[in-house]
Amino acid sequence: MASHMPVNHPLRPIYRIVGGLSGLYMIVFGVLGAISTGGEPPLGIGVGEVLGQGTNLANSLLAIVIGALVVLGTVIGRNADTLAFTYLGWGMLVVGMMFLAVIRTDANVLNHSINTTIVWFVVGTLLITAGLYSRSTATGRAVAAAH
Repeated sequence: MASHMPVNHPLRPIYRIVGGLSGLYMIVFGVLGAISTGGEPPLGIGVGEVLGQGTNLANSLLAIVIGALVVLGTVIGRNADTLAFTYLGWGMLVVGMMFLAVIRTDANVLNHSINTTIVWFVVGTLLITAGLYSRSTATGRAVAAAH
């Protein structure tokens, strides 16, 4: 499967920017959510809404961690971005799917709303796509520089 993934895609810098901006969005959402729900219980249900999305302190902190890891992978580069984008993107899709299943129950401990779930799906899909096209090799760079 890895042999079919594009390497040294010409739009690699753009995909890295998309991934980095997705991570920055998660950080902004998390910080605003943490400020908004700071005095509430960490797993409170129905306690806060930021940028049109339901959140609580635990969800905000999770968003900050995910965003920070994505931005860190983007800054490091050297395929760390590919790994961060791919694994965290799939993780966001899994979390979004789990909370979509329990959205109107007491098991919704991260206070996800349908809007939150949609945003997590979109950001996760952007990260996976960026991860697929941001892979590079040292030999590929040398070949591209020779042309």
